[in-house]
Amino acid sequence: MGLVARVLEREGLTTVSLTSAIDITERIRPPRAAFLNFPLGNATGQPHDAEGQRRVLRGVLGLAETAREPGAIVELPDRWSDPDWERETVRGYWDEKHIVHDTRLKSEYDGEENYALRECHDVCSLA
Repeated sequence: MGLVARVLEREGLTTVSLTSAIDITERIRPPRAAFLNFPLGNATGQPHDAEGQRRVLRGVLGLAETAREPGAIVELPDRWSDPDWERETVRGYWDEKHIVHDTRLKSEYDGEENYALRECHDVCSLA
């Protein structure tokens, strides 16, 4: 999405990305991004926490007005309620690493072509 944000910004649209993957966001450098150290798939917060989700969205949308430095990544103050979530997530990744490895070997490449690289090229060529 960071690559798409760059294309949209070149066309004059203001974008703000919301990320839980700081390492990827630092590499892609979207025009402006909000970071929350939340589990992937829960970018706006815990299920059924409407007030918390609204708070997150207000913080994200506020960056459209306040983030002036290109590539700014601002960490929002919200915290996930379970302090052990990262440890549990890492344990799950280790338990399933063979599945990810096997899936990538079977489906990430089409012959010699890497799907992810082709998609990046396609997005960058939109502008």
